[in-house]
Amino acid sequence: MNKALLICLLSFFGVLSIQAQIRPEDPRLFIDSAVVFMDQEKYGEADIYFMRALDRIEVLPADFCFQFGKNSLFLKKFSQSIDWLNKYLELKGSQGQFSKETLVLLEKAEEGFRENRGVATSADVNSKFFYRNTIKCDDATPIICPVCRGDDVIITKDALGEKIYKQCPYSNNGVLTCTEFNLLIQGNLKPKKK
Repeated sequence: MNKALLICLLSFFGVLSIQAQIRPEDPRLFIDSAVVFMDQEKYGEADIYFMRALDRIEVLPADFCFQFGKNSLFLKKFSQSIDWLNKYLELKGSQGQFSKETLVLLEKAEEGFRENRGVATSADVNSKFFYRNTIKCDDATPIICPVCRGDDVIITKDALGEKIYKQCPYSNNGVLTCTEFNLLIQGNLKPKKK
């Protein structure tokens, strides 16, 4: 083999090897795998992948909250399911892609929790991850509020289909400070006083 070609190939594979070592595993790969296992009704395997994703997630995606809460319900980890499904509703409100299904699942999780109140499960161990999620930022840079999507107004519909406009209870002009955003994704941001 040509010496220059060999050096070129070795340097190419060396660069790939270095890039693979530097780049952390993408949590979306674990989330996607978990959803596939959940769709195949392999909830235990899905839980393993959800937990691996949790170890790698820096910013908590709302869809993750829904999927993890749903899988937790199937595993009869009712308390954990309630936490994560409520977190999805906090982040997406009633207009999220999975909001209607979340309300149905939340009702089932709450019913299961009431029926099994005296039964301790290992699910509560996993809830430690629920409050650790924050992003690295500073208060000088505003962050678009995920609840109102930067509009400072939340639009819902009443029973007759008429639009109801309500000022966002969390944002100021559709934005949050870094501190407020981190409190929101942890579920600890209190609505502003009117």
